[in-house]
Amino acid sequence: MRKAGLSAPKFELTSFFTVVFRRPSAEKNPPETREKTVEKTVEKILCLIRENPKITQKKLSELTGLTRRGIEWNIEQLKKTNRLKRIGSDRIGYWEVVRD
Repeated sequence: MRKAGLSAPKFELTSFFTVVFRRPSAEKNPPETREKTVEKTVEKILCLIRENPKITQKKLSELTGLTRRGIEWNIEQLKKTNRLKRIGSDRIGYWEVVRD
């Protein structure tokens, strides 16, 4: 485990013998890294919306590489934090970036 740069396994002795190993991917992506990735994704979405306020979620999905559900989740978070607002209907409306 040391040679591989991984944390030591955790041994538990109860009525069963259990060994817990941490997956390498969990150690390589600490919470700070995930937060920065989410931040970059949000900024990319906002940038694309600024460039084209009538952009569709489908087009955002294509340009960012996120799934449609990923785009929906990010947009919902942006709306909850008052950074993004939908003006008009889903069909003929547009996005407005409220604050950066």
